[in-house]
Formats: sequence, structure tokens, C-alpha cells
Amino acid sequence: MKAEKPADLARLTRLDGRTRLYLLAGPDESTCAAIGDHLLALAGGDAERIDLSSDEVKRDPARLATEAASLSLFAGARIIRLTIAGGGDDCLEAVAALLDADACPNPVVAVAPTLTKKAKLFKLAEGAPLVRTVVCYQPDTRELIAIAVAAAREEGLQLASSEAAMLVELVAGDQKLLVREIEKLALYRDAAPDRQRAVTAADIAALGAAVHDEDVSACVNTTLAGKVADLPAMLATIDAVGIADIRLIRALALRVMLLARLRAEVDAGQHPKTLVEDRRHGIFWKEKDAVARQLRIWDSIRLARLMTRLLSTERALKASGTAGAVLLHQLLIDIARQAARVR
Repeated sequence: MKAEKPADLARLTRLDGRTRLYLLAGPDESTCAAIGDHLLALAGGDAERIDLSSDEVKRDPARLATEAASLSLFAGARIIRLTIAGGGDDCLEAVAALLDADACPNPVVAVAPTLTKKAKLFKLAEGAPLVRTVVCYQPDTRELIAIAVAAAREEGLQLASSEAAMLVELVAGDQKLLVREIEKLALYRDAAPDRQRAVTAADIAALGAAVHDEDVSACVNTTLAGKVADLPAMLATIDAVGIADIRLIRALALRVMLLARLRAEVDAGQHPKTLVEDRRHGIFWKEKDAVARQLRIWDSIRLARLMTRLLSTERALKASGTAGAVLLHQLLIDIARQAARVR
């Protein structure tokens, strides 16, 4: 079946009995994981869950179909989670056996953040009527704000776009963490679908939605503003507090996507200050001045090149045996120097 949008599966309220395999491909690992957790939860809290890896089904290709066809001894429902590493070739035989089996009432949720559209497994799945496939790309700020508002509504929370933007900034665009923080907010405010509660900025701050959020934000702004002189102290801070390299990369990518969208409007004649004050863009009030300054520094071409560099660095950081901190430091220094030459 042709690949769908991640939101199509995120909106499901029950599992489709005609679907034998849900394939969640990358490159956004966070979105893959969030949708995978949502699908697994639809099986019910008392469902028996079987976890398999690509290595396991490579050693025993028949096992996936066997588990999908087996009845649960301890629960009314059964669901299988398959974690796929690499390009997916290890799972080809197992997935083919699953699709060829006579009857498999237990659905398989396959999470494959490194799988691409060119992979043999993806092409096999996309051509099969028993499979629903999505490719998870990193949502931009506006999409994440909409996701946050919708997720909050399901928990009984009234979340305005400005507070949703604050949450998105705090979790650095990590959709899985965003959902978890909304669940925590619902508990904190004693909210439920029949007990609506409004969320304020004070609620988010009191709950401490994300660790080191101020350091992440400061690092993004220092780098994109070209403040080269401030960068050594900033690098020392992020190393000292232990902020994850990938989290910083994604925070930068999220800001670059926002700048690229706003820059198109600047090129069409809009003033940066006017744009950041527009509530449609959901920019957190603390970030408005910084975003306006960055819009004056970064044009569309530089932003496109920067996004390419961020994606390549993230891939390098995920590879085994790489010097993560060195790669990140070099990236931040290069970005700051480029911004300094323009400002």
C-alpha cells in the first residue's frame, strides 16, 4: 500500500484488522517511536506484547509469522513489535513469510528509523495490501505545535499555541518526549476529557518539562547569532551538564526549519519583527528577539545548506565509533563563524 503520512496512523483509535504489518520508516527516530507506542497502546493494556529484533528474525525467518499467527495463552489480544536496524535486508525473508501466511490475526508494528524508501524491504511493504507504511520526517515547528495542541486536547488540557510552542522548544522537537510531557501536565493539572483544564506557562515551568532547556536554547541562539567569542564558554557548559549531542542537533534543526519558513515571507516583503510577533507562528516570547536577529543573518540559501549539514552530522553522530563531542563542537563553531561573517 502506498506510504501514508505519520498523522494518518497517529489519528487511529483502533487497529485495523485487515492490516498485518505497520511499517514505520525513518529518518525521524522520535516520530517513529511515538507512532509505534501509539499503535502498541491501541492493542489494550492487557494485551500480550512480543518484542523481536531484526537479528532474531534473521536467524529464524519463520518466527515472525509464527508469533503473528499464535494465540495468546494469557491475554485476549497479542501484538508484536519488531525493531529493525540498518537497511532492513535482515528482515526481508521474515516479512515475506508474514505476508504469505494464511492467517495472522496478531498485528506487527515494525519500527525502522534507518530504513529508506530505496530499501528492498520498503518496496516490498509498499506493494503489499496487508501493510500500512509511513515515512517519518522531522515535523516543523508549526506541525509540532498542532500535534501538541491535539495531544493535549485528548488529555483534557486546553493548550494555547504560545504554550504549545513553549513545550516544543523545551523538548527540542522530540515528539515522543512532547507526548510524555503532555501526559505529565495532565496529571499535574488533574485533567481528563471530562475535566478540562487550561495550561499556563507557569504550569510548564513548574513541572520542569525538559532538563537543561535554558542551556539548549542559549546554545542555539549563541550559535546562529554568530557570537563566536561566547562559544567556548557555551561549549564548556553543555559538556558539563551533559546535554545529548543529538538533542542539540535537533534543536538547531527545528530552529532552522522555522527560520526557513519565515525567511520565505521576509523575501516576499515582510519585516522580521512583524513576523515573530504574529501569533500564527507560535514563537515563544523569550525567543522572539533572537529569531528576528537570526532572520536578518540567514538567507534561504544559507539555511538550506545548513540543514544539509545538520542532517549529515546527525547521521555521523549515530554511526558507531565516531567522536561525537568533537563533531558537535566543530559543527557549532563552523555555524557561528559563518553567521559572524554575515551579521
